[in-house]
Amino acid sequence: MKMEKITVGNEVNLIENALEKAGEFVALAGIEGKAAIHVNLLVEEVLGMVRAMVEDFSAKFWMETEEGECRIYIDAIADVNRKKRKDLLSVSKSGKNVAKRGLMAKIGEFFEDCFGEYQELEEMGVMDLSYMYTAGISGNTSVNMGYTTWSLSRYRTTISEDAPTKEDAKEAWDELEKSIVANIADDVIVGIKDDRITLTVIKKI
Repeated sequence: MKMEKITVGNEVNLIENALEKAGEFVALAGIEGKAAIHVNLLVEEVLGMVRAMVEDFSAKFWMETEEGECRIYIDAIADVNRKKRKDLLSVSKSGKNVAKRGLMAKIGEFFEDCFGEYQELEEMGVMDLSYMYTAGISGNTSVNMGYTTWSLSRYRTTISEDAPTKEDAKEAWDELEKSIVANIADDVIVGIKDDRITLTVIKKI
C-alpha cells in the first residue's frame, strides 16, 4: 500500500496536513496497537526534522507498507543556488552553523548542508555521503549504480572505529540511546544520487 506523495516544508500548515494524512494512512493500512504508536512517533520525528529546516525547504513526503514493513520517506532535490545559504549564515554572529545534537537534527543538518553547498560539492566531485562526517554521523557507506547510502544499522557497527576519541564514541552512543528514532526504527537510510537526497525510515509492523 502506498500513500499519495504530498509536499512538506517548515510551514505549520504543511506539517499539520502531513500528520493528518499519515494518521489516515496508518489506519487504512491496518497498522494497530504498539506498531501504530511507533509508526506515528517516527512520522512525528521525521516531520519535526522537516519543521526545523531553513526557510523555503521543500520536499515530498509519503509512506508505504510492504512485506511486514512500513517505510516513511522524505525526498528532496538540492538547491544549486548558494546565495540563500550564505544569507542565512550571515544572520548568525559567527557566520557558522551551531553544531546540532541528536540523530535527526544531524540528519537534518546534512540535508541543509547539501542544499546550501550543492554547487560547490558538485564542482569538487564530492557529492556523496562522505560529507556526513561534517554532520557528525559518519559511518560506512554503500554505493550502487551511482546511488550512495548511509544507514543507521551500519553506523551502529562503526561508531567505535570511526570516532576520533573514546569520548566522541561515548557521546555518539549516548545520542543514539536518547534518540526516539534510533530506539524505535529498524533502520534509517539516507541516500543521495546527483542532486536528489532521500531519507527512508523503516519500521517492521
